Amino acid sequence: MDLRKIHDISLKWKLLIPFLFLSFVGTTTLILLGLNTQRKIIENQEQKKLFDYYQAFSDQVEDRENSALSLAYQVAKSPLVQEAFARKDTRALIDLLLPSYEILNDKFDVKQFHFHTKPATSFLRLHRMYQSGEAMASFRHTITKVEETGQGIAGLERGTTGFGVRGVVPVFYQDEVIGTFEIGYSVERPFLDSLKRRYDMDLALLIPIHGTGGFYTLTASSASLQISSDEICGRVFRTQNSEILISPPDATGLALFLGPLKDFYGKSIGVVEISVNRSATLAELAENRIEMFAVMVVALLLSSIVIVWVVTVFLRPVRDIVAAAREIAAGERVRGISVPGRDEIGTLASSLNDMLESLNRARQEIQEYCITLEERVEARTQELVEEKEKYEALVENAPLVVYRIEPDGTTVYVNRVVEEILGYTPTEVIADRQFWTRIAHPEDQQKVAKQLRACLAEGREFLLEYRGNRRDGREVFLLNHAIPLTDREGRVQAVDGIMVDVSERKRLQEQIIQTEELKTLSNVSARLAHEIRNPLTSAGGFARRLLQEMDPKDAQRSKVEIIVKEVGRLEHILKMILSYIRPVTLEFSDVDLNKLLQEVISGSEDKCGSQGIRLDLQLDEELPFIRADRSHLRNALETILKNACSHMPEQSCLRVSTTYNGAAVVQLCYPALHVADDDTEHFFYPFVSDKLGEADLQLPLTKVVIHKHGGVIDITRDEHDQVVITITFSSVGHTPDA
Repeated sequence: MDLRKIHDISLKWKLLIPFLFLSFVGTTTLILLGLNTQRKIIENQEQKKLFDYYQAFSDQVEDRENSALSLAYQVAKSPLVQEAFARKDTRALIDLLLPSYEILNDKFDVKQFHFHTKPATSFLRLHRMYQSGEAMASFRHTITKVEETGQGIAGLERGTTGFGVRGVVPVFYQDEVIGTFEIGYSVERPFLDSLKRRYDMDLALLIPIHGTGGFYTLTASSASLQISSDEICGRVFRTQNSEILISPPDATGLALFLGPLKDFYGKSIGVVEISVNRSATLAELAENRIEMFAVMVVALLLSSIVIVWVVTVFLRPVRDIVAAAREIAAGERVRGISVPGRDEIGTLASSLNDMLESLNRARQEIQEYCITLEERVEARTQELVEEKEKYEALVENAPLVVYRIEPDGTTVYVNRVVEEILGYTPTEVIADRQFWTRIAHPEDQQKVAKQLRACLAEGREFLLEYRGNRRDGREVFLLNHAIPLTDREGRVQAVDGIMVDVSERKRLQEQIIQTEELKTLSNVSARLAHEIRNPLTSAGGFARRLLQEMDPKDAQRSKVEIIVKEVGRLEHILKMILSYIRPVTLEFSDVDLNKLLQEVISGSEDKCGSQGIRLDLQLDEELPFIRADRSHLRNALETILKNACSHMPEQSCLRVSTTYNGAAVVQLCYPALHVADDDTEHFFYPFVSDKLGEADLQLPLTKVVIHKHGGVIDITRDEHDQVVITITFSSVGHTPDA
């Protein structure tokens, strides 16, 4: 079905179709529910009526049981009967009872007058006087029960002459039971016909066929045979639970009741099947269905008429509003629409009036806007240009590389910061498709290329820290973070990224690691110095005492002198170690580094002047204060200055300068005598030197003090083979002027 055709039908039919459908469904549902409810009520009444019929049958059987038992007691209590039975005088019994039997048989349907001798043996049948003498203990359980208990019993039982209600009582003579007497009523067709005439029902007594599971009809009313299946009859027979069948498949015009037929023990001996003709009920139901459907048709017609009228009335103002809306759309209407009421239609009309008013205002504004359109366009264009310039300035001046790469690896944009960090111009970067992989350190290129390919091809985020090479060959540490831009299908359209030079951070990390190493080294040195000092002191004391007591001409004296000399050297080294590991506690304050250097140089002029050393002091006047412990920092700078003077040749120049490049930097540059590369590497740990002055002993502690100030010391050589000591302090405060 094409849903567009449904959407295109008119609003009238969109309202009529669901309302008519709901009307039809609602009316039909109510009619069907009414018919179903009526059917259930009638069936419930029929079930109650069938149960009442079964109860009436049971009551009639019980009445006959009581009647048979009372008549049997009357006969058995007669002295003449007792005496004649005791003498086994059949003639006397016949003369006494035959007239009564004939009357009861003719008028009251009494079928059996029967005497039995012990044990359960037939003696005299007034209804069949030619038959007697047979033993009945095997099938006449009422007789054996009466003989055992001496009490009368009544109930349904099959005898030699048929099935019926039997009342059996004991016959006494001289206080002894001499036998039993029985009166029997018939429950066969005459009995069932009487119930049919009274209650307008048909009955059938169904008896099970031993060993087959089937049933046969013992007796039935004039027009009744077994209707129910053997399966249902068997279930009722076994469970003694009655069942009701309303219009079963094999007898749709009947209502059936099946109940158990019980003997005097309460055991099932058969099934009572009661059937009632439902023709009148079915005819009444059919007539009611016709009437209800007629009512449904009338109700549908009336509801359809009302619905059509309501929809027509409802849509009339809608049509007017639609016509007005078309006029508004065509620009032909300037007056408002009449509001029919305060309902939704009225709200819609009011909204259209508001829209019309807004359109009129907009039309006027457009006319005014057209006049100033060119000026507005120029102003907006200028704003966009300014915004673009601001954005470009922001991107260009950001302290990081900003770039964009196409999926094929082509760089389409990179800001000029790339030249500051890597030394390549943006034009060179854009021209080189492999630039971002090529600048990586050879050991990191494979890792960079792999992640960059995954970013461009699969849209994965690119975040990597690696080593890079500047154009001048210097190594820098780079942090590269790129995010792919994808379309709705997930395809990469471009990759935007930033690159940051993290070399300074790496340097600070290395400084932290170096500080931790120094801390560990200090702990080890302290332990080692403690372990060495005592035995070294003892050995030195014994060696010197031995040397004093030896004869100067002793051949072994030279060896002892060597021992004393080496022990002294070890004591000197131990003194340096103890100086290095001595704990240092700093108290920070704002310190003017330029002024502090001037004080240090003033204190060292005597030593420098004695060697003819000339000082070249170059101080940055814009250098800010640093956070430092003035006393410890002064001692450290003084140690470095004195150490420099002690290693300089006479008549040489020591240049001391300060600069600021985001951190305060102190630099000493001087020529040094006999300073090898190994001496530069172990500048602050001169344990291998044979000539150690006081300044040399303070060098390890000096480095500790500088590091505790957050400073970094770098020892290098310049192109003139001069020693360059660079000290960088990152913790700065305000400028001196501030």
